[in-house]
Amino acid sequence: MLDKVRKVAGIFSEALRDATLFLRFNAYSPFVQSSKRAFYRILIEAHTIEKGLSLPQTRPLFGKDKVRFVMHALSRYDIAHSVLPAHMSLGALDAYLKFHTTAGTVDPLLDEIAAFLRTWEAKVPRPWKGGTRDYSFDDQPASDLQQLIASRSSIRTLRAEPLPPERIHEVIAQAQLAPSQCNRQATRVHAYQDPAQIQELLALQGGSRGFAHHVGNLFVVSSEICAWGGPGQRNQAYVDGALFAMCLMFACRSMGWGACPLNLAIDHRTEAAIRRVGGIPAGERLILMIAFGEPIAAHTRVAFSPRRPVAEIATLHA
Repeated sequence: MLDKVRKVAGIFSEALRDATLFLRFNAYSPFVQSSKRAFYRILIEAHTIEKGLSLPQTRPLFGKDKVRFVMHALSRYDIAHSVLPAHMSLGALDAYLKFHTTAGTVDPLLDEIAAFLRTWEAKVPRPWKGGTRDYSFDDQPASDLQQLIASRSSIRTLRAEPLPPERIHEVIAQAQLAPSQCNRQATRVHAYQDPAQIQELLALQGGSRGFAHHVGNLFVVSSEICAWGGPGQRNQAYVDGALFAMCLMFACRSMGWGACPLNLAIDHRTEAAIRRVGGIPAGERLILMIAFGEPIAAHTRVAFSPRRPVAEIATLHA
């Protein structure tokens, strides 16, 4: 009994330490280097432009405020920290401009973008690694792991038709090969195909605007909280769930389906609403949603989303 009391007390203690650490180092903390905060903020906002350009029907002149924010933030950003935000932003802005030029759209914002790009060409030469890229489902990566990993991308051009249940069970079975701490296998998968229910769930998630009406198949990945005990395991549900979700998306790709992960960075009230709408037990922690299905066409357009140089993220401790 005393051991159980110590573990419960430890959970509260670790939760307080988690909160303190997050407050100290989160994206709004004045104690974090400004260039580091700007790096992530620019990447996030530039990606919203990429996402808008990768939708089935891109809305003309979407995201004007986002576009102007990216230009303003990049003008103040020190590229000595990392050139990636410049590449991604300039590529996204260039793709935005080309899309509207092709469509014959005329607007002062497009003139602003063109002038902005000209001022940056000397500092960061083309080609810029951002915007959108062509994507094909023609070559199926059935057995080549490297090709499977390289070919996965977030697909938003999906058919709304529901997939056969037996094939959905097949990709879930493949994902079950994901590693799990002590082989707990606490991850749960809730699959939805009812259009009204999917739209209600996606509205609560809030990150699928522009393609939600094309989603006819939706996963919600969760983890049973009762599989984890003690303060040291407070975050393991997310680790196991994320590993499973990654394998689930690879399994979808191996089937020739498109899939798009949708984060659940939400508060408890929204999480409770999703559980209620989705019929998910209260004892499950929600990890993320995944929209999936047959692609609208074999060839489509996806966000470029360039990756950081390995040297920026790797520390080799010899």
